[in-house]
Amino acid sequence: MERINLAFATPLYRVTLEGVDQLNVSLEKLILSLEDAGHRKKNSPQAMPDAVFESEFDFLKRSEPEVRQLRDLLYAALASFVKEINGFTDEELAKLKFNNHAWFHVTRSGGYFQAHNHPNASWSVVYYINPGDPEPKNEKAAGHIVFHDPRPQASCYQDAANSRMRREFSYSGIRIRPVAGELLIFPSYVLHHVEPYEGDIPRVNVASNFWFYL
Repeated sequence: MERINLAFATPLYRVTLEGVDQLNVSLEKLILSLEDAGHRKKNSPQAMPDAVFESEFDFLKRSEPEVRQLRDLLYAALASFVKEINGFTDEELAKLKFNNHAWFHVTRSGGYFQAHNHPNASWSVVYYINPGDPEPKNEKAAGHIVFHDPRPQASCYQDAANSRMRREFSYSGIRIRPVAGELLIFPSYVLHHVEPYEGDIPRVNVASNFWFYL
């Protein structure tokens, strides 16, 4: 196997942050209050189902202490990821400047997202504050986020010799059922969708897109 290269690999960073329980409580309280106050995105790039609330794209610019703490966590995780994946030195990383859009979603029963990607950004980040019901009604109601293989022709022919390839070679979609405190970083070009969520507890998450320059 040492002669097999990971050609055309797609990086997907996934970690569950520790020590964020109280932060998540504060963030959820704030976000639900902003939802009640009507901070809905007026021209969302994607039509939102009635069960999904999407905010304006400036969430990380807010001054509340819980937002500042979340911003620091996201920036640190993304900086570490970008450094590792590019092989940057500390000096090279320090020269990078960046901008972002960030927003929150509140998803209630029946909410979902159609397949989409995020143009005009290099990296996208999703952080789950409250993933919703801990025990979904069934596997198909858990609201998995699904990442599509960016090679659309990869599955043009399937047989017994390519249908059981290891995860890093497979072209089947990656389905993730999020947990509280989970952080995902992925290339913004990757198509992804969210399967229907059916639960009594609202799902609350923050998403953001980043682009960098010198």
